[in-house]
Amino acid sequence: MKHVPIFVMMTALGATTMAAAQEAGEAKGTTGAVSTLEEIVVTAQRREENLQVVPLAVTALSAETLANFRVTGMHDLSGLSPNLHIGHQGLQSTPTISLRGITSGTSQNTVDPKVGLYLDGVYIGRSVGAIFDLADIERVEVLRGPQGTLFGRNATGGAISLVTAAPAGEFGFRQDISLGNNAARRARTVIDFPALGSLAMKFSYLHDEDDGTARNLIAGNRIDLRARDPRLGQLRYAKRLGSKDVDAYQFAARFDAADSLVFDYRFDYTDSETTSNPMQILGVVGDTAALVQGIFAFQPYFGGQTNQSLKRLDRVANASSVESLTIQGHNLTVSWDAAPGLNLKSITAYREMEQDPTIQDLAASGGLRFTVQQLGALLSGDPASIAAIPTMPVGPNDSFFTLLTARETSQRQFTQELQLTLTRDAFDLVAGAFYFDEHSPAISALGIFQPVANGVVIPTPLDGVFGSGVNESIADNRSLAVYSQGTWHVNERFDVTLGARHTRDKRETDLIQAGAAGAGGLLQPGVYKKDFSNTSYAFNLAYHLSEATMAYARIASGYVSGGQLDAIPYGPEKLINYEVGLKSQLFENRLRLNAAAFYMDYKDLQIQSFQNGVLRFDNAGRAKIHGLEIEVDAVPFDGLSVGGSFGYQKVEYKKFVTAGVDIADIAQQQYTPKYDARLYGQYDFAPLASGSNAYLRLDLVGQSKAALGILQSGVREVDRVAFEKAHTLVDLRLGLKQVPAGGFRLDTSLWAHNLLDEDDVLVFSPTAINRAGSYLPGRTYGIDFTARW
Repeated sequence: MKHVPIFVMMTALGATTMAAAQEAGEAKGTTGAVSTLEEIVVTAQRREENLQVVPLAVTALSAETLANFRVTGMHDLSGLSPNLHIGHQGLQSTPTISLRGITSGTSQNTVDPKVGLYLDGVYIGRSVGAIFDLADIERVEVLRGPQGTLFGRNATGGAISLVTAAPAGEFGFRQDISLGNNAARRARTVIDFPALGSLAMKFSYLHDEDDGTARNLIAGNRIDLRARDPRLGQLRYAKRLGSKDVDAYQFAARFDAADSLVFDYRFDYTDSETTSNPMQILGVVGDTAALVQGIFAFQPYFGGQTNQSLKRLDRVANASSVESLTIQGHNLTVSWDAAPGLNLKSITAYREMEQDPTIQDLAASGGLRFTVQQLGALLSGDPASIAAIPTMPVGPNDSFFTLLTARETSQRQFTQELQLTLTRDAFDLVAGAFYFDEHSPAISALGIFQPVANGVVIPTPLDGVFGSGVNESIADNRSLAVYSQGTWHVNERFDVTLGARHTRDKRETDLIQAGAAGAGGLLQPGVYKKDFSNTSYAFNLAYHLSEATMAYARIASGYVSGGQLDAIPYGPEKLINYEVGLKSQLFENRLRLNAAAFYMDYKDLQIQSFQNGVLRFDNAGRAKIHGLEIEVDAVPFDGLSVGGSFGYQKVEYKKFVTAGVDIADIAQQQYTPKYDARLYGQYDFAPLASGSNAYLRLDLVGQSKAALGILQSGVREVDRVAFEKAHTLVDLRLGLKQVPAGGFRLDTSLWAHNLLDEDDVLVFSPTAINRAGSYLPGRTYGIDFTARW
């Protein structure tokens, strides 16, 4: 990346712009203590409404709220909404999202997510690359529960909607700079340009990097995968783990062609180089445990690294390369107010994602030194052969993987949505049509008990025994839907809403190569086609107890499309959600209290698992999920803001058959704590004579323990850490806002995240051979600066 020249250029541009701006007018900004809660406008029902009149469970986070919580990426949203938890599968680009007990996230190009992600109304079709950096977010909305009517398929758990800021049409400038430990450096530049007639434009740039949390003991070593597949090439192991180096750009333009016709264009581009979090071995399991322990026992002879520890390590030997990822998107939204109360909208979007070949050490075994000859001697069971193992030569770049995974993938998608919104005194109506088309090729290599000779991965006669091989597939998917949702205002207090959406999916998987493990011995390479259809519905009753309080009841269904995981077909999932809720804003807008209770009936739930080195789906059959969510925000007196949230969720499998055995009674729901809570408090001190004011903020985000695997291994030492334990993360910030400096204003703050240095397993890799995991990053701290004009 050419981030240093870009960073210098943008900083210089910012300084020049500010200098010019100082001559144009006085600085803008507000001062003084907070006295009431801000009004929050959301688009959860595909039109702008006050949060408190929307009969859905929605958490809305404004730009100011995101800044207060120091949200710099999607991972930071975890815990900010009840029953929302966001992790990743080792690779930073691929999120694991759990919302209301429904877990979403896979690197497979043929498997759809279960929590929908939307950017400015555009659906993001793949989990890989779903965590991208945006330079100018205006609002994040978390919609809990199925959104099958207005947002469509693949949103059974809910939807996360990211809304970027539109151009203001007048000059504005903002420069953010953040420095922290682990050599963290973050800079953001946002420039609003003065309007050129009816055209307004805005440009944003973000650079974000840090050196990660652990040193890689085998950094710089090369691995040659060309014998598996030439396109995977040669890769070099990363120097640091958990690191990132990201450049992100946004451009927005708004053209008011007439009083009633508006064109909005948005472009985003992200160039990302990240490394997976450090992985370490927690223990060995299964029928091969004795074999693995034998390999471990010989490592001192050859200078190998086992990475085995039940405590967080800051130095590991991981065979993980830098993951290079580029993402870009175009969005043209045309909005026409055709008549009073009638709006027609078109949203046309194209997005693409490219992931270069990358290797990830999921099993944390990349530091093992062993050869295929030594493996043969160990497998022979002959005492003489085993005794001779230490004398066998091991080259300087010979290594041994219990599990090797490498992958390259890309995706291109086109979406078109047409929408009609009608607003009348007696009723509101939203209706539309949606089309989705994607093309996503992927190639992956899997090596189990894989020797590497002089840095070269060479297929061996043991591949068929252990299930090693290469999978290559191309997913071509199309979806067409029509929907409508209307609300009848029976009287001033009572509203009735009814909606439905019909979806038809055409899915095609071209299985070009099917390695022994990937094919599972089920089907041969070929083109496999599946068609699915579904009708989702929603029914709401809302009653306004007063101007400040509303109660509602809701029944809604959701649907996740079926498909083909390599050569393994899987069916669609269906869910019905029953929900009651209360929303209130009291004491002259000083207290906001929202609550919801839900019960969900899930049919044909598909669970992703890793068995005998093979990624596969199990049909859990049926599950029941129920829970409670409470959110509170308050301004008890001027200057003090307090609040928090509480989430409770319980997942019960009623049927979960795998390998012919029903394990419903012992299966664990992954990444789903039963309880979570968040508390925050911020005090804004009285303004100084200059107009600036200091503030102190404290945030606590906690959860109960959460299983990281579906089944326990039976090895007590391993199962003891196969949970994300109950913990509370403490964040602290001390700052000074609105400090006058010439023609602009400065903000500065000192901050600390995970102040108490919580140490917990966060990522868990339950391979068939050993259990590996990555720990929660330790304490981070730094200083932020913001200049505004």
